[in-house]
Amino acid sequence: MVKQQWSRRDVLKSAAAGALGIGVGAAVHDRMDEYIVGTVDDDGIAAAASVSDIQHALIDLTDLTSMTLVYGMFSKARRDSLRSRDDVAFVQRDRRLHHVGGAAGGIEQDGAGQTLPWGIDRVDADVAHDEGATGDGADVGVIDGGIDDDHPDLEGSLADPDGDGAHRAWEECSGDGCNYPWSDDGGHGSHVAGTVAAEDDDSGVVGVAPDATLHALKVCGATGGCRTSAIAEAIRHAADQGWDVMNLSLGSPQESPALQAAGEYALEAGVLPVAAAGNRGQPDSVGFPAAYEEFLAVSATTVEDGLARFSSRGPEVDIAAPGAGVCSADVGGYQTLDGTSMASPHVAGAAAQLAADGYAHDEARQRLLDTAEDIGLEENEGGAGLVDVAAALGYDSGDDGTGDGSCPS
Repeated sequence: MVKQQWSRRDVLKSAAAGALGIGVGAAVHDRMDEYIVGTVDDDGIAAAASVSDIQHALIDLTDLTSMTLVYGMFSKARRDSLRSRDDVAFVQRDRRLHHVGGAAGGIEQDGAGQTLPWGIDRVDADVAHDEGATGDGADVGVIDGGIDDDHPDLEGSLADPDGDGAHRAWEECSGDGCNYPWSDDGGHGSHVAGTVAAEDDDSGVVGVAPDATLHALKVCGATGGCRTSAIAEAIRHAADQGWDVMNLSLGSPQESPALQAAGEYALEAGVLPVAAAGNRGQPDSVGFPAAYEEFLAVSATTVEDGLARFSSRGPEVDIAAPGAGVCSADVGGYQTLDGTSMASPHVAGAAAQLAADGYAHDEARQRLLDTAEDIGLEENEGGAGLVDVAAALGYDSGDDGTGDGSCPS
């Protein structure tokens, strides 16, 4: 039997046209599920593409890695067959990851002027602002549930909505308030974006890097579910755009080699991926993708500098940041939330500050670790310590303030 030869152009063309793998009918789909196949050459791509029972799609990472991801629907027999091939590195379920943040009690009050959230103050971002460091020129991809495009604290930080590739949606916004497919319909993505780069404009809240540019990569629906394949595509998109930092406040306790491959692609492209460690509150419970060394894993602290009770811990934790009772933007307003989801954007904002100051992604990562503040946590709880924006930029970091103690309503 002669093995059919495929060029990469042929395989990519077939994927775009949907010429391969159109299925066996809806009646058997309940016995299957969607999977991602990691392939290492064109024969592996062709093998996976030809046995998908729905129209498959590709995530081509070969510009910077050896991997192409094929995702589609495969029966158990076909999955087992693919796993036996030398040109297939893995077969994993295209499972849903979830946000790692939730509601908190918090204090909300009316009031004029700008609120300094406790976390922004505690990581000395306000000291950096006073020195003129605002993250201007850095680009941050927020891989999450979208961003509220007309929020007064966020709209000035958003990349031009009409810019080519500036924002993208894999889960479209639903509801009356959706101006774009990538708009936020759940609040989580806006909260994360506000911690990264809410504007410093004498009202609302302020972020770690208020002049950084935000890019919404909407992979999660309003209820927080986010497909692995969409996250991998979003990581590749951010990398291909040449942005500086990406934040992933989402995760799963289950391994995901597809996201590890995407993380490798990001690093090779010069982008620093920052990820929430997870909210399982137990030893050795850091979730994925944060647990992979390609990602900077962030645990969560309290206003008293303790480890938040919900925060995952383990040897994969790289650094800690405020994550309990964090005030930031919400769709149409403000909200106080708990979670390592809230901790991660403090670090992403700090990385944006360093990128704006000329640090490459690997230099920024090491600088954040080298200048983190020792607050007495064990290494598996807080990694190198609490992120310190001022110290990372070379400014005095003696200010250990904890903000205004309020959240705008």
